Amino acid sequence: MSTRHLPADVRLVGPPTRHPTLADVYELTAFAGSHVTPTGADMSADVRALRPGGGDSAGEAEILLCDGPLPDPAPAGAVAVIARAEAPPGYPIPVIVLAPDASWTGVIDDLTGLLGAHRGRRAADRARAAFRIPLTDGRGFGGLTEACRDLLGAPVAVLDDYLDVLAEIDVDDAQTQQLDMAIADARARGAVTPLEPFVADAPADVTRMLVLGPGDRQVMVIATWLPAPLTLAQTAVLAEMAEACGIEWGRQEVRTQTESQLRGDLIRELMAGEAISRESLIRRARHLGADLAGGAVAMLGKLEDPHQRGPAETDERVARRFVQQARAVLDLHWPRGLVDWNGDRLLVLLPGPREHDVADREDIEQRAHTLSGRLITATKDTVPGLVLTLAISRYTPEPERLGAALEEASLALSIGERIGRAGDVVTFEETGTYKLLFQIFADRPEELSAFYEQTIAPLVRYDEQYQTELVATLATYLEFDCNLAATAASLFTHRHTIRYRLDRIAELCGLDIGRTDDREKLSLGLKSMRLLGRKVPTPIAKEGSGRASTP
Repeated sequence: MSTRHLPADVRLVGPPTRHPTLADVYELTAFAGSHVTPTGADMSADVRALRPGGGDSAGEAEILLCDGPLPDPAPAGAVAVIARAEAPPGYPIPVIVLAPDASWTGVIDDLTGLLGAHRGRRAADRARAAFRIPLTDGRGFGGLTEACRDLLGAPVAVLDDYLDVLAEIDVDDAQTQQLDMAIADARARGAVTPLEPFVADAPADVTRMLVLGPGDRQVMVIATWLPAPLTLAQTAVLAEMAEACGIEWGRQEVRTQTESQLRGDLIRELMAGEAISRESLIRRARHLGADLAGGAVAMLGKLEDPHQRGPAETDERVARRFVQQARAVLDLHWPRGLVDWNGDRLLVLLPGPREHDVADREDIEQRAHTLSGRLITATKDTVPGLVLTLAISRYTPEPERLGAALEEASLALSIGERIGRAGDVVTFEETGTYKLLFQIFADRPEELSAFYEQTIAPLVRYDEQYQTELVATLATYLEFDCNLAATAASLFTHRHTIRYRLDRIAELCGLDIGRTDDREKLSLGLKSMRLLGRKVPTPIAKEGSGRASTP
């Protein structure tokens, strides 16, 4: 089986192979019709070599070939004799008596394959031929596991580098439970890859083999319900299975990278504002399994650490696993979409209705919002320690304008990051006046800083000096549309205290919240504070059960 299509050598890492035993010899094809004397002889002894009969001694664990009378006495060191003659009573070692029509040529050929310099070659050749069929037919890992089961006579499973099952066959309920528990335990270890603890902790009746790819990267594991150590033939089969899986893995990697490149090129062209005709866009998307004829909603996602700003350092394997999970959710709830991963961002185009269906903008956007929540929930366990923030655009019915939809989602994502919405869904519609302020922040950040200093900064300094909650009170008051009673109830504080704080706010920043213009300035000041990366404090009453403090 040629490996020239592999990106690098794929190697098998697993338990040691045991020496063949007399029982393994007796099961060779050439010994069909033979019998062993004495009846019930122990056939568990190791066999390491063979030699012609004769002589007074033999090497350790050698089996003798005798075409005439049996050597008497049996040479020291010999573990068995292969002959056509029956053993005399009391003969000290087992004798495999060949069938009358057995060919010595076939016997020697089979024994050489088991014990000679090229031992295991026959099993490897048979396995290579068997695995070539599913590889040629394009049956993937499912076809390979079926062929491997037929060769080993045991259940087989193939798992990827995150221990997701790629294919399995003949695995019963008890074995499935055993496998699920082992996967959960390995993932909980916190190792760089869960493959190492998964293989290291294999029970005695299960053999787990790591498959290493380029740069000794652990790409998958083969599990089979066979006790270790394996026979030479079993090891040969698994070695060929590893190589076949490596070829299939390499094919899928190339296919995935090619499709990702095509998806990425299309989305990048849209984001760059390049002119793409409607017909060309629809045709290219359909080649990638997406239908954008009815327009789409753009969705952008970012994995980040909720405790610090900036991009999250995401392991390549975690990102790949996350994208697989995201695609599975989208295929289930919103098929025909376009999904890509670009460095540190998830890029998605959720297609609108088919060309002849009625498009309900409000319904489409609500579905996109619901899907976003499902996606965050479904992928949470995939990225431990990180959160997924999603931003969605308005529905854009014209395919040629999807670049604008991606810009809307990108803007919403940036705003969501600045205002502390990590792990949440941010829509373009809800960003409101943040869009205008963000443009100012992007072009002239010093102006936004100056506006913050004129409005909210005096309150922040006062809170820090006297341990008060003026900023939190202002944010809550505006959140409840300047309803004094609702604000007091939310903060578990008396209305007179809220009035006092509002008066203190007016004194410190010179803005009367009772005046429309000043109230708008204070609201914009809070938004500027968030865009500048300064968190608006949460009132104590909202964090615990105690009452908020008063100034």
